[in-house]
Amino acid sequence: MKTYRTRAELKYEVKNLLKGNWKKAILLYLIPLIIFVLTNGYNNSNSRATFRYNTSSFDIGTFSKIVTTFGIIGFITSLIFLLINLSANFRAFDWLGDHDLDFDPIKSNFTYFRSPDWWKLIFIYVIINIFTFLWTLLLIIPGIVKGIGYSQTYFVYKDLNDRGLTDGYSLTTYITKSQQLMMGNKWRYFVLQLSFIGWWILGVITLGIGFIWIFPYYKLTMANFYRDLVEKNSTYL
Repeated sequence: MKTYRTRAELKYEVKNLLKGNWKKAILLYLIPLIIFVLTNGYNNSNSRATFRYNTSSFDIGTFSKIVTTFGIIGFITSLIFLLINLSANFRAFDWLGDHDLDFDPIKSNFTYFRSPDWWKLIFIYVIINIFTFLWTLLLIIPGIVKGIGYSQTYFVYKDLNDRGLTDGYSLTTYITKSQQLMMGNKWRYFVLQLSFIGWWILGVITLGIGFIWIFPYYKLTMANFYRDLVEKNSTYL
């Protein structure tokens, strides 16, 4: 029987890494956090703007252009955020493996803008969203379960690429391996997510200021969850 680290152990390891390194962690995730907040604010404002139209002033042509424009801008924004967020996550993963790793936290946000493989991350993102959407069409719960199963895909991609083990792999292979790693671990992942609810509430209570510390703590813990999975299931990679 595989013995995984408990939630407390995963978080304890991250807290040890953060001792004396909070500045580096905050700078690593400051841009992703800002973009996350702005993106959500943008989406909310767009939603409010869309619903301001009433039946007396409704014009299908204008409405279609607005919806299309918002959709395109939102999609492009999500791709930029994706690359920045994954660049930070991948650096965090490296940092967990080497606590003495020397890196520039701000520049690390843009690592995959300089990588020739940036397009692979975008295509994986699109495929995951299509798969999740199709499963959600059946029922909400299966969509959520599948989404959790896909949750380790990007770390799998990063890990295998670092090891030079990607020859002949299709983009869906990373998704498949994520599902294999998550077999029997979906509930652990779900509960780990739930364990941060108190922190998210604290972040809201502090008018978002608390997220400056909560966000990197959360992200590093998720990366540590993957490290634990791989250590106990190396045969899947």
